[in-house]
Amino acid sequence: MMCAKLSKKSLVKRILVVSMTNIGDVVLSLPVIDILRQDFPGAPIDVVVGKKAVSLFADNPYMGIKVYDKDAPLREKYAWFLDLYRARYDVVVDLRRTLLGWLLRPKYATPVFLVRAKGGPAFGVVSSLKSASQHKKDMHLNRLRQIYNFDTPVYKQFAVVTTREDEQFFESQLAPALQGRSFVVIAPGAADTAKRWYPEGFAAVADHLSTTYKVVFVGDTQDAVLIEAIQKMMTTTAVSLAGQTHLRQLAFILKKSSWVLCHDSGIMHLACYLDVPVLVLWGPTDVSRYAPWGGKTSVIVRRNEKCVRCGKPQSDLAHNCMSLIEVEDVFNAVGKIQL
Repeated sequence: MMCAKLSKKSLVKRILVVSMTNIGDVVLSLPVIDILRQDFPGAPIDVVVGKKAVSLFADNPYMGIKVYDKDAPLREKYAWFLDLYRARYDVVVDLRRTLLGWLLRPKYATPVFLVRAKGGPAFGVVSSLKSASQHKKDMHLNRLRQIYNFDTPVYKQFAVVTTREDEQFFESQLAPALQGRSFVVIAPGAADTAKRWYPEGFAAVADHLSTTYKVVFVGDTQDAVLIEAIQKMMTTTAVSLAGQTHLRQLAFILKKSSWVLCHDSGIMHLACYLDVPVLVLWGPTDVSRYAPWGGKTSVIVRRNEKCVRCGKPQSDLAHNCMSLIEVEDVFNAVGKIQL
């Protein structure tokens, strides 16, 4: 039964989407949720995510959240699984390629194992769907296509729904500092330090932008120290909301901004999902798999042609590609994104 093909005419009472853990990876899976919500409006959807991404979906009327804590005791994990099992899902779209689609016994589920075709591969855990040149978002969409041949464009973003509470946060915490000016968001943080540009560069660019925009820095609590250091290097003033927003509030702020300056990060992918223009300072990660996406303008600044590690990926040398990006490179890119 689990090999059945889903269609819009299928009787679907409940859907489970197994998403990812890191924020950027979760955002890349949001188009899958949007398609299912639009095409099966009468079926409740639950989404499995890690703790980091919970605030992105908080108070969303279109879905429920099933938080998976990988550090939880085995007893709690078993109780979590029983909760899913008792829900009796008709459809399980497992973007992590775990055994849940098999264990929960739904009628429609993305496959765990490959079926041998003539001259094709033997049975085994699905892995051939991965491609070094395929964007991660498209990998998730192709995963959905294994059971559902969708063809209707999505006209609404169901996966991230901002609220009146988020608007009130904007009006009370940010709007007074903006004084009616347009603003640009700068996110100088990145979980991987090899992806980070240097603080002095951000300070120079922020000062440059301050002649046209109000500059608003965002990030988590760990980024607050970095942003404070950048602000001290600046000759103009900027607003910092580092550590003061949850993900849904951040989404509201991004939607209100003119554009976003960031690294390859969760904030970049969230801006892309929301169709906000991005200027990305790109380091060592694969552009073909994680490049900006969405319908708005995106500009990438990358200078890794002389990076010692990018040139020798198997070596133990540290990446220096971010340090090769000059302030002038970013100034020139600003001119492109403002066109």
